[in-house]
Amino acid sequence: MSSKQPLGLYRRAFSTCQPEPTLPVSTGHAQALSNSYFAQLIAFFYGQDDQGLRRQAFDDILWVVLGWLEALKMIDYRKEAFGDSEWTGAEWRKPFAQRALEFYHLAERGWDTALCAGGMLWSPYLDPYKNAITNELYISASVGMYLYYGDRNERYLFNAIRGHEWLRNSNMTNKQGLYTDGFHISNDKGVGEKLCDVRDEMVYTYNQGVLLSGLRGLAEATGDEGYLSEGFKLVDAVVTSENRVGEIVRDGILTEKCDIGGYCSQDGHTFKGIFFHHLTLFCEPLPNISSNKTLSEATRSKHLERCTDLHNFIRKNAAAAWSTRNPKGIVGTWWGSPKHVSPSERFETILDPGAVDTRNGGGVGGPLSIPMDSAAGGDLNDRGRGRTVESHSGGLAALRAVLQAAERS
Repeated sequence: MSSKQPLGLYRRAFSTCQPEPTLPVSTGHAQALSNSYFAQLIAFFYGQDDQGLRRQAFDDILWVVLGWLEALKMIDYRKEAFGDSEWTGAEWRKPFAQRALEFYHLAERGWDTALCAGGMLWSPYLDPYKNAITNELYISASVGMYLYYGDRNERYLFNAIRGHEWLRNSNMTNKQGLYTDGFHISNDKGVGEKLCDVRDEMVYTYNQGVLLSGLRGLAEATGDEGYLSEGFKLVDAVVTSENRVGEIVRDGILTEKCDIGGYCSQDGHTFKGIFFHHLTLFCEPLPNISSNKTLSEATRSKHLERCTDLHNFIRKNAAAAWSTRNPKGIVGTWWGSPKHVSPSERFETILDPGAVDTRNGGGVGGPLSIPMDSAAGGDLNDRGRGRTVESHSGGLAALRAVLQAAERS
């Protein structure tokens, strides 16, 4: 556990970026807090509707895998932080790992070579669609199984490498280098019927994030720093996307297309938080592995340096998210929303040509915006679904990214 008081780090990040005195957190308090969350995790293990989830689309199944891999990492961290003299929850490693394995085996069924020469299908129940998120989740989950499940099974690493190679060669990125939503397969009876030839140009923030944890895992597992270079190139594409095709940054702040029009779905409320969660994982310091797959000191230093270069972007976004809190302290979904607007003002989203915002219920060219007069008290974050647990978790993910960045600096 960190010996720094988080609030002090947030103040530092949001003001002059200069160090300020911080208060120590007692080991006992930190452990009690960790134990409380771990108890909730155990309760969730029993309460999760795993039978219902087994019948969902492949991306839903892969989210489950990533969740229980994070639980395994939590146990490993508690063992390291608390030592053998305290309860770490190590006895839960086996059931958590088994849950991850069962869902991973279900997800493997989604790999398909009949269409598009490979790649993961989004869903076994709908028209064939090979999208970015399902394939990115497969890469991240596969290399996560290799690194954290416990047996270093080469099958998982093979799946991650194969999935990454397919995604890289799938032509799923636009001119800016951002991942579009995915490919439909043409219904023509001719040559196009097995090709990924109808691309949805919609760009979402989370499609740029999930791959990052997979790339970092591949670098750690293989010793190939090219995966890190690819990750930084993708992050650079996000940060410099303003006023370009697939724009998802406005005034330096990560912005979902649906934020502006106020029509984000429950899924859309989660996307920016997912991006920052996986960016944080990508920037975790690389280990010095004692094996043939060791990453050099120069590679690890370069990785840390490049991540340090992102601190200003991370801090600005976290501050923007924090500024959207309502009187109850709940973070809104449009972090860069204007503070002073007229009641009659409308904020419309213009989508890129060929983009269909299916994740938020929109159509081609952008759905109708929600007018300002539908927002209580003139707050743009009260439109549509308003503030939700998903929008608030996105703000917390940005705050966590600040804290992690400050601890590395």
